[in-house]
Amino acid sequence: MKKILFLILAAAALKASPANAGPVAYIGLYTDAIHSVYVRYIPEPYVQYTTWVWILPGDNGMMCAEFKLVQPSWNLCISSTPNPLNSIILGAPYADDGVTFCFDACQSGWVWLYQLGQLPTLANIIDCIYIVDHPEAGACQVAECTPGYPVAPLIKLNYLYLNETPGTNEDASWGAIKGICDN
Repeated sequence: MKKILFLILAAAALKASPANAGPVAYIGLYTDAIHSVYVRYIPEPYVQYTTWVWILPGDNGMMCAEFKLVQPSWNLCISSTPNPLNSIILGAPYADDGVTFCFDACQSGWVWLYQLGQLPTLANIIDCIYIVDHPEAGACQVAECTPGYPVAPLIKLNYLYLNETPGTNEDASWGAIKGICDN
């Protein structure tokens, strides 16, 4: 029981903390403005919802991010609102070439990149909206805020799960998240 309580408190402290993720940056998809809900149940088609793309920068902050999103064909992106603090955007999250998104200033805490209006045309189908490697870069990555803006990995924290309870993906696990607290 003590271990469960500790894990809950550690997760709450991590979520509430304005601090960065530790040595690496994380990216996740959520349906809320506080990056806490990453499951969307779709009991009826044609009911719009919003997907938020959030990043938690690593120790060296973040100026830019490169990634791509892939969604089921029955889930349409009908609007895209980028964070107004952007300085340049090349591409789009669902574009074949992915997106390169840069900010005017270094980002050191949780920051959203996009609010995406989604319209499912079917209901009750289990699937995900996936974060995948930027096709040209060959990875999900960030440009850090240190001199020369070196490139660093962008770890997939979670996908947006549609009509299912999530498991872990290949890049993030509860053990990896707990490791943030150990540093």
